[in-house]
Amino acid sequence: MKNFLSVVLVLALMLTGLTACSQGKSNEGELKVGAVYPMSGANALLGTQCMEAVRIAVDMINEEGGVQGMQVALSEADAPDPTSAATEAGRLVDKEGVKMIFGSLASGNALAIAQVTDKSGVCLVESGGIADSLTDSGFKYVFRILDKGGLRGAAGVDYIAEEIAPALGIEKKNLKIAIIHEDSSYGESVANGAELEIEKQGMQLVAREHYSTTVTDMSAMVGKIKKAKPDVLLTVNYINDAILLVDTLKQHKAMPKVFMGCGAGTTDPQFATTVGSESDGFFCTDMPTNLPIEAFADDTALQKTVKEFRARFLAQHKDLNTVPVAAEAAFAGAYTFMHDVLANVDDLNDPDAIRAAALDTKLDLTALGFGWDLHEDGQNYAAAANINQWQNGKVVTVAPEKLKNGEAINVPLPIASY
Repeated sequence: MKNFLSVVLVLALMLTGLTACSQGKSNEGELKVGAVYPMSGANALLGTQCMEAVRIAVDMINEEGGVQGMQVALSEADAPDPTSAATEAGRLVDKEGVKMIFGSLASGNALAIAQVTDKSGVCLVESGGIADSLTDSGFKYVFRILDKGGLRGAAGVDYIAEEIAPALGIEKKNLKIAIIHEDSSYGESVANGAELEIEKQGMQLVAREHYSTTVTDMSAMVGKIKKAKPDVLLTVNYINDAILLVDTLKQHKAMPKVFMGCGAGTTDPQFATTVGSESDGFFCTDMPTNLPIEAFADDTALQKTVKEFRARFLAQHKDLNTVPVAAEAAFAGAYTFMHDVLANVDDLNDPDAIRAAALDTKLDLTALGFGWDLHEDGQNYAAAANINQWQNGKVVTVAPEKLKNGEAINVPLPIASY
């Protein structure tokens, strides 16, 4: 009897241990992820497109077998402003139990989400917000796949110094530049980076103006720009204010020789659609966008992925002939993180394990055309901005040399006022 009881006790202990191991094992069932984008409000169009891109990424990952054998379950949230972004991030974490959030288009929203997710040990994979503060604030579980705002502003100014000044026949030291930017952390970061690079290059900053995206009248600000008569106007906008700025510059006959947009507004397809043929020659410095499929020739699996994503997205948008850059970035961030990072995580319930895998992962190429090299601050230092330009209603890359698919045109702009 004693021997029998001993055997029963041993078996019970073994079953208890197996149950404990089963409960502790993280990579079972489904993987819950969230996505937060503005699907209402001023940025609803781009936000909705980003959410669609993340859905496609999740679908493609699930069709490939999921993440470590688990199907991915996506919970979505609409966040038209930072307050709602924080609230919705909290809901996804506390109520939906997501392990990570993909987002979030706007820097203000990204910062609000990070305040929530970092405290909860939930990862934010950011593919839209470029404010320097997002990766300069000490967040542990924030991973940004694209360039920082300050670096983007500097990239635009560097191109002005190296290419635009010679094209205009003006020495760098005599070139006059003005900056106009929206006043959130996004606009401030890009403008600050641009201003520092202008000083470094020895060019003249003749004006710097800022405004709220709720602005309805830019006449006074444009009047100051007209008085300064810059050769180049560097701008940081969202779509509605970008269009308003162009209209006001034209109305007041204050259009400079060169219009250098650095960010979301001037890259948005609505910009060229609304401005019309006069947009030809406007620069729209941003992430790489709609690179020729040949750019991915060194990675045939990735090339197939990019083709499939573009086909699925455009099938939903018969009115578009190219995928908007924001949607491309949203797809690239979500797909790369699920496909290349999470595959190497030992415990998907452990944010530190996810962070370690994110930092250890090194890629020469992602769906955005640059690599993956996250440092301790969560910034991808393989990311870089392209110099793009509107030509015949399409975004054409004119720099860097290895990614360009066209040459710059209309320098100076045919509609320049002076």
